[in-house]
Amino acid sequence: MKYTQYRPLIAYLNIAKSAGFTLLEMMIVLVIIGILGAIAAPSWNRFRAERQTTMARDELHQGLRQAQAASLAQRSSWRFSLRQQTNHWEWAVHPDTQNASDVEAWQSLDANVLLEASDTTLAQRQGIYYVRFGYRGDVKYRLGTVTVTSRSGLAQNRCVVVSTLLGATRKGREHLYPNGNGRYCY
Repeated sequence: MKYTQYRPLIAYLNIAKSAGFTLLEMMIVLVIIGILGAIAAPSWNRFRAERQTTMARDELHQGLRQAQAASLAQRSSWRFSLRQQTNHWEWAVHPDTQNASDVEAWQSLDANVLLEASDTTLAQRQGIYYVRFGYRGDVKYRLGTVTVTSRSGLAQNRCVVVSTLLGATRKGREHLYPNGNGRYCY
């Protein structure tokens, strides 16, 4: 009778001894987590870089559209300007009569995004890239492209192209082969 009285306690103690993980099981789980992390981290970094350059391109495109809309609304020449600061790029929309260095409302681009100077063809004066829109929203002086790239180099270049004198703008991305003008971002 004594043994049957302690049978539930003995069964509990046997279960308690086998509960938990061995060191080998823990090491296997850690190795699997490490392998999955090594596979996922580069993909995540590339995704982040692609997203940052795409957002910067969209922001620049929106800025160009704002300058064009302001020129139509105000019936005067407006300008989209882009300049480099110490560790980032900034853009602004302002009247053409206002000097870009006097503009107070500069918008910062993501610090992880750089301007690709070799593929940017906007007009430039005193280190500031610009596009000037006339009172009818048409481009004055010259057409061009602004190309952004990732600071890490993990993303494809993205660009905004001012493609017609009427002020049509479009978004583009880097291609494997150059177009007729020798540009890779179109």
